[in-house]
Amino acid sequence: MIQVYSDGLTVAAGGTYPLNNVVFLKGNTAIPAGAGGVALTKRGIYSVEVDGFGTLAAAGDYSIQLTRNGVPLPQAISTSAVAAAGESTGSFKALVVVEESDCPCNWTSSAVTIGVINASTEEVTDAHINVIVTKLV
Repeated sequence: MIQVYSDGLTVAAGGTYPLNNVVFLKGNTAIPAGAGGVALTKRGIYSVEVDGFGTLAAAGDYSIQLTRNGVPLPQAISTSAVAAAGESTGSFKALVVVEESDCPCNWTSSAVTIGVINASTEEVTDAHINVIVTKLV
């Protein structure tokens, strides 16, 4: 289990949110993977909870989206419309499956890495992101 977050961010549209601060780390099934991700190192099903907020400079959509090995997951996104410049929030929960073929313990694969991108229509400033990953089975 891991909880990571970052505060005071500026993230370009399409950019990856850095996950700089580890709040809680228990075990080795979900571990930090560089500044922008969490590595899932064992096969199984993981629950991923993401929440965040940020400020848009103009009207548009504030969106945060989970990625798996850099590929956006269509079922793991939160979008809210912003009618004028201002702050917006978003959150979602998703399940991520790591198959045995994805597991580094088989010596042919590297860990699955998840991250969060700014899927908004524009840059987000003064942003916060929080991610909690729990291995279920």
